[in-house]
Amino acid sequence: MATLSLKPGQDHLERVAKTSDPLRGLSEFVWNALDGDALNVSVILNKNALGGLQEIKVVDDGTGIRPVALRQEYGQLGESWKKGVDRTPKFGRAMHGKEGRGRLRFFSLAGVSHWQTKFFEGGRLQTVSAKIEAAALGSCDVSEAMDADGTTSGTTVTLGRLKDEFDWLASDAAFQQFSAVFAAYVLQYPNVEIVYDGKLISPDKIIARNDHVPVSHIELSNGTLQDLRVRVIEWKATTGDRRLHLGADDGVALASQPAAITAPGFSFSAYAYSKFFEKMHAGNLLELDALTDPDLNKVLEYVREVLTGHFRRRQSQEASNVIDDLIAEGAYPYEGEPKSELESRERQVFDIATYAVSSYSREFKRAAPSLKKITLTLLREAIRHNPESLTSILRAVVNLPKTKQDEFSALLAKTELSNIIAASSMIADRKAVLELIRQMVCDPEKRLTVKERGELDLIVQANTWIFGEQFHIALAEAGLTRVMNRVAEDLGSRGRQGAVTKTSGQKGRADAFLGRVIPHPIQDHREYLLIELKRPSNVVGRHEFNQIEEYAVALTKQPEYLNTSTSWNFFLVTTDVAADQLHRITQPNRPTGLFVELERGKVWVKRWGEVLREAEGRLKFVGDILDVEVSDEEIDQRFATLKASILRQRKDPETDAV
Repeated sequence: MATLSLKPGQDHLERVAKTSDPLRGLSEFVWNALDGDALNVSVILNKNALGGLQEIKVVDDGTGIRPVALRQEYGQLGESWKKGVDRTPKFGRAMHGKEGRGRLRFFSLAGVSHWQTKFFEGGRLQTVSAKIEAAALGSCDVSEAMDADGTTSGTTVTLGRLKDEFDWLASDAAFQQFSAVFAAYVLQYPNVEIVYDGKLISPDKIIARNDHVPVSHIELSNGTLQDLRVRVIEWKATTGDRRLHLGADDGVALASQPAAITAPGFSFSAYAYSKFFEKMHAGNLLELDALTDPDLNKVLEYVREVLTGHFRRRQSQEASNVIDDLIAEGAYPYEGEPKSELESRERQVFDIATYAVSSYSREFKRAAPSLKKITLTLLREAIRHNPESLTSILRAVVNLPKTKQDEFSALLAKTELSNIIAASSMIADRKAVLELIRQMVCDPEKRLTVKERGELDLIVQANTWIFGEQFHIALAEAGLTRVMNRVAEDLGSRGRQGAVTKTSGQKGRADAFLGRVIPHPIQDHREYLLIELKRPSNVVGRHEFNQIEEYAVALTKQPEYLNTSTSWNFFLVTTDVAADQLHRITQPNRPTGLFVELERGKVWVKRWGEVLREAEGRLKFVGDILDVEVSDEEIDQRFATLKASILRQRKDPETDAV
């Protein structure tokens, strides 16, 4: 009787090794060096004569890799020598990798990886080399051990035949992101030095603030999570992508995700540590495209709630500090204590806007106190009498960045003082809407019967604030030709004479079409949003991706746009995405969800969980700032009324020939 051994094939190894983030793949080799008790690790980016990146090296002074460990490490997937080892042998530091996958991470970066390692055996310094080709991940060529020159151990990993132009790795942004990954480790073990492209990771030079955030126990399906620790590091300079790093031991990051919280004005990285994350990592569940474990989702949701609360407190502190400084300069346009409840509310709103201006406008920071006071007086009068002018003031007077103009002017526009009493009613209504949508798209039983037309679309059309306060409804479910006629009307041109069709020649229908006028150097600039909803029970795949892309191409190529200033966003809104399409919305150097960029538009996939979380964050922020309390009983009443209203409106949509 023969005994057969099952070995992983090349395709399986490629899936294990592949990563869409080149910096993450490179970081794995640094973690390997740290697990090998290295005190000094250097990432070297070798460039060719034209300045392009042609080779990457990771050099360390660790204990090296002995032949027995080499055979175990490279002989079988998942059988790392680190398995069952909690601390490094020499210095007792926390271990990062235990799954035997890190050595293969070069696959997405390079065609070949070469290890040259030195180690002490029986008092003698010896050396061994190993090589893996990307085309044959299941094979590793290992040399015989021989005596080595020198007196120190260590390992050099060389990645050659790079698969792409990874010149971004040599940028300041890459260094900042790399620093964010390893800064916590260097803080934990200050005798470790990590150098990236000639620059030392120096937490004391790049960290502005380091906070440990209080947390509570979390009840999970199989017990209570009690060892969770959350840390927030704020950076002196922007790091670009704000991320949440997950690990088992302080300083060690097993994986990371976008932070996905509202924290205006803060450049930060968050770190969550627990043995729970190590278990998730062992099951390959911390990957961005595999967040399907309900306990993991519950923990991440809790961590994000904790972080949101932390930054709400931090924003309050920062705003208070800014106001104190302005008062000391004589630039604050109010005197003494508020004379009425109305003025108290007014000052709350004013202080938020002032914090925005002070945080984002260099010109304002550099201005003389007298000029600051003039600017802030204009801002105060706009809040009192003409909130609609705030965007113009923020843009023209203080040169606030475009994204921040929208963020803060939308908030201030919602706090017009004559309608302050109505704020609690608005918040209650919106909480009821979000709860109804959550039940429709998240409840396992209800989402099987919910339809995208006649049910879900009715709520979206009546509550376009879900996608941002800046949009107003232009058309409900309509054909592409009707959409273009509405655009032509908005642009002041004649309607279309023929039908708008997809590239296939077929007609198409969108679930909702929204538009807005936005501040822009061109006064008549327009921005439009087209929404395609999918019923909650559907998992969208290639067909749905191609459908929304065809809509985008069909609309943005229309001749009506000649000599006009217009831009589009196309949202495919769904509950979940097929696994074989996730790579299209998690592309390097792009925001998560963006999968097509056209000359005049962007095409996004938005999952309901993300849409609801962002909407709830905006709503909670407004409610907290206005100090509006809405009782659960009031929300329940409004929820019942809303649900009854939707049931009355439910009907099949009318057909539309175009």
